[in-house]
Amino acid sequence: MTSEEIINAVREYVRDDNAKYAIMIDGAWGSGKTYLYENYLAEEISRVENGKNERRPNVYISLYGMSNTESLAKQLLTNYMIYVKGNGSDFAKLGSKIAGGLSIVCSALSFSNGMVTLDPNEGIKKIIDQISVKNMVICFDDLERSAIPITEFLGFVNNLIEHCNCKVLILADEKNIGKINANTNLEEKYLTILSGYRKIVERLEDDEQTSRKRDRLGVHKNGEITVEELKKLNELVYSENYLYMDMKEKVIGKTLYYYPELKNAITELIKGSNKVDGLIQDEKYKDFLTNHLEMIENTFAEVKTRNLRIIRTWILAFRKIYDITKKNFSDNEYYEVMLDEFMHYSIWVVSSLKKNKKILYKANYRGQELVSFEDNEYSYTLKHDFIDAWIRRDVWDEADLNKVCKSIIERKQREKISNPTPKQSTGVELRKLATWKLMEDDEVRESCKNLENELDANKYAYCDYGIILAILLELSHIKLYKGDINRVRETMIKLIQKDEEVQEERVFHDYILSEEIKVEFRKVYKTVEDARRKRNTELTKVDHNESNIYENAETFFENCQKMKDYYSEHKSFLAYLDLEKLIELIKSSSVEDIHLKINKAFKTVYFMGNLKDFFIADIDDLQWIREQILDNGMLKECGITRRIAFESLAEIIKEELIALGVDEEQLKR
Repeated sequence: MTSEEIINAVREYVRDDNAKYAIMIDGAWGSGKTYLYENYLAEEISRVENGKNERRPNVYISLYGMSNTESLAKQLLTNYMIYVKGNGSDFAKLGSKIAGGLSIVCSALSFSNGMVTLDPNEGIKKIIDQISVKNMVICFDDLERSAIPITEFLGFVNNLIEHCNCKVLILADEKNIGKINANTNLEEKYLTILSGYRKIVERLEDDEQTSRKRDRLGVHKNGEITVEELKKLNELVYSENYLYMDMKEKVIGKTLYYYPELKNAITELIKGSNKVDGLIQDEKYKDFLTNHLEMIENTFAEVKTRNLRIIRTWILAFRKIYDITKKNFSDNEYYEVMLDEFMHYSIWVVSSLKKNKKILYKANYRGQELVSFEDNEYSYTLKHDFIDAWIRRDVWDEADLNKVCKSIIERKQREKISNPTPKQSTGVELRKLATWKLMEDDEVRESCKNLENELDANKYAYCDYGIILAILLELSHIKLYKGDINRVRETMIKLIQKDEEVQEERVFHDYILSEEIKVEFRKVYKTVEDARRKRNTELTKVDHNESNIYENAETFFENCQKMKDYYSEHKSFLAYLDLEKLIELIKSSSVEDIHLKINKAFKTVYFMGNLKDFFIADIDDLQWIREQILDNGMLKECGITRRIAFESLAEIIKEELIALGVDEEQLKR
């Protein structure tokens, strides 16, 4: 439910004299339940009339850390006497701010022995009767963080409702109610769980990770159990949550699930509203965040973070990164790229830190780590160490930020030269399906149909084809996708064949898939991958001819300098050249140009030590070029210095062939 829906429901509940029950406002930690009460519900409740222009006193109590109903009774009475009797109708403005101060006041008060020795429910009734504490609206917050036995708490609330005509709101993350009791006497509980010769291990071997997902929790062939599993089993066995679920029916009449719209929640955090000030006062930073709101929202959704405390932490932490980047690089053409990268990774770091999740290394991208977020292996981003140092350890180094910014400039300049501007996907369904586990079955099936329609309309770039196939195959295996995966593949191939632009041949990391799906994925994806490579080759050859790179040795060498990253990324140099024109260029070049341009061009492209990882596809073409130089009359029809130049080029090609794994004995000539 939205905040507006919650407010309306609470207003009607307070007005309804027949509503003899409590309302639970359920929501995940950090979803903004307390914020909603403090800034909206408390004021709304204070406006509801109860009889002749009378209004119910509004009392807020945090249960955080409380362990018995006696403490709760004291806090309730203290709250009533100080704020209701002392401040009257002004309490609505103050009641939400008393949680911290009340414990101090409570410790200064003394209660009669009758109060202490009586059953808390009966005792509170007698005292409330004496001082006429009735008809209140009481908000109990943080129930899941309270150690009060759940049966006692529900009895306490029931007494307030039935005997004191009170309205009760309970704010909590319902699924975690009662779990705090699992954290008492941990040593004894852990020993019980570990009985039967179980042993704790820090982590599992990689080959066992997949099989564990199919096992029951804590049941494994070697009797091994991780610390994480131990904690989950302890909560499962000793939590009072099951008891709460069984008993809540009599006391809690309605449960309202608070699920605020993330974009609106972030906007209010940044800019504020007519009821509350925003977090950011600096207009430039506020405008920057507002202008990038969609990207911020999508990144938090990507790591499954809706916790407003985490979002607040990020907004404050990113301020320094924004200020320094703006100060030093705001005039650079890649300024927005820098901030986009920094926003993306900093949100991941804050979320991983607060949610106790890992950021996992996946690959090396031009000397920089490409990482993914735990439980969301479909998304990647670049790692920046200075952000880790700042957010995790509060260590700031402006020099490191400047160094990273300069490396981004260099990388983007290389990409601009060697790669065309990549086509951007405009479809929206793929991003939704990246978090399909959070959707209902019908929503997933509908989204799959919409994704197929978007693909038919050519709304996805090639770089997303692998992800599309992987998700559809995964959903197909669990009966959530019933479409034809081969039709999807054929659609992709037809679109590739019609494409008039070279698109990046991104490698899809299929190790995130299960072994069963991985085999099927590779079979399906290979034909798509081959079609893309073939089309890119055709388009690049046409582009080379149009730009006339074979005009002279200087032009050819300059092309090799610009395109070396492109050739290495696409695993071939000669596949993109017209070899007949290259031979003619070699023949027509001067001796000096052969030494200083043609030879150097080959060395520029084949510069790395691990050539086999990049240019294995060039072996046949390299051998053909070498044969043309040595065996096709070129050496017989030239002078001594030209022959030496041709032989030096042939020797360079020989060295490259040996580096590619060709037996030297085959290259005697």
